[in-house]
Amino acid sequence: MEHRLGGNASPSEASGILSRWKLLIQETLHLTRDTLSALVGAPRQFEPQPLPQPRPRPIRNRHPSPPPRRQPKPELHPQPSSSSQGRQETHTGLPSPPSTHATTLSSSPTASLLGSYTQLDVELELLKATQERDRVRKRPHTREHIHAKAHKDKLAQIRQNDLDDMQKELYEMHRKRGFSSDYSDFQDFIHFRQRLERLQNLEVLATSRSLSDLRAKAEADERARRHSHEDYSRYWYKRALAHAKASIESPKPFRPSTSFFDQLQKLQAAKDQEIEGKLRPKVQPLPDRLPPDDEAKVASLLLRRGVISKCEREQVTDKDLSRLNPRAWLNDELINFYGQLILSRGEGRKENQPANGSGRAITPLKVHYFNTFFWTKLKGDGYEKSRLAKWTKKIDIFSKDVILIPINHNNSHWTSAAINFRKKRIECYDSMGMDQSAVHRGLRAYLDAEHRNKKKKPFDFTDWVDYTSEDFPQQENGYDCGVFTCQTLESLARGAETFAFRQSNMPYLRRRMVWEIGHAKLWEGS
Repeated sequence: MEHRLGGNASPSEASGILSRWKLLIQETLHLTRDTLSALVGAPRQFEPQPLPQPRPRPIRNRHPSPPPRRQPKPELHPQPSSSSQGRQETHTGLPSPPSTHATTLSSSPTASLLGSYTQLDVELELLKATQERDRVRKRPHTREHIHAKAHKDKLAQIRQNDLDDMQKELYEMHRKRGFSSDYSDFQDFIHFRQRLERLQNLEVLATSRSLSDLRAKAEADERARRHSHEDYSRYWYKRALAHAKASIESPKPFRPSTSFFDQLQKLQAAKDQEIEGKLRPKVQPLPDRLPPDDEAKVASLLLRRGVISKCEREQVTDKDLSRLNPRAWLNDELINFYGQLILSRGEGRKENQPANGSGRAITPLKVHYFNTFFWTKLKGDGYEKSRLAKWTKKIDIFSKDVILIPINHNNSHWTSAAINFRKKRIECYDSMGMDQSAVHRGLRAYLDAEHRNKKKKPFDFTDWVDYTSEDFPQQENGYDCGVFTCQTLESLARGAETFAFRQSNMPYLRRRMVWEIGHAKLWEGS
């Protein structure tokens, strides 16, 4: 007993501990019997089982530790051990209650209690199995109604008809506001818009630093998870219809009376704009088709196989060039090749070449072009981890007029951005009109990190603004965003203030881009 009590317990202390153990086992037994009696109707008497003889253990001088809270179940049929004929102890996993040298557990009431506890445990397990069997037998019948499938199909058809009606109504409203594409392109545009909004919500939720924005986006994300794609489309159409009706039917806002000084400022601004429009060369509208000879060259280029054209380190194959056919998305190879054409044109011309007034032959600016992987690395790993300082090891971007950057959003949408040093603006151009605040923040962070790395001091953002064009041309389908991006970058490289292309010019611009890539130079005509 000394090895259980630490070797320093007196007989009186051992007797007290034994009494407490007996009381604990008796309370457990009474509670178990009461529970079983309530379940089966009447208590049962059980005969105690003989307890096994323990194996001798070495005596260790340890401090007594409290018994574990959870007690494992005892063996159902314990067998006596032949290695010891003296004291006996239970194999319940509990530390055996202390006893004197003259008293053994085999003759104490503890053995009887533990034996009854073993039998009660068996009865409880049998009772649980019986209750589980009865519960399975009473399980209700789950067979569907014979008309359940027909009802679900009819309900799905009704919902689809509602979505089609809302889509047609929204299409008519867009036609009143200047939408020029057909209904199939409008459907692609709507689906593309829904996908971009979902991706943007997830992106803002992951990167937002505002607690209010996080709460709002979390609630929107929870609603999206709670509803299916069909319910989300219904919600999106209702919201779009409400916005369209509000913009068409709402009266013009009330304009309070302004002071005489404000009126003079408006008149002066109108005159300045009129003078600037007269001095600025007029942008000629784009034609519908290329000249016949160039159209024939485009047709022959689309029939070629293998590598079609090379420019510096960029090249385009026939698979890449086929993406300039109608209703196809542009890939990285096409956009990077077109960016290299823009960069080569700026480096190959003199800085002060006069303009000829055609609208396209404006003096090219000193530009630098970052390929499509720049924004992916900046957004994903940051300036230091992506080692973006090596990208400009031989180039001083702060000596350029404008830095051109194509951006791929989640591998789903192309937009264009620019760091305009002439106008002190960080510019973003999106043909879908989505929020570009994340791009503004990312380019500001890059500009400051690059200035600290090259100039050894922070960048001065005094008078710098985040610019988004309000009248930027908008696409009317889900596949022309790459063409919009290339034409935007080309116009910014010429220093153009306005953009001459529209959605109706996309078929012509796709054919012209095939000619430009095939000849490895930009189009110089009208």
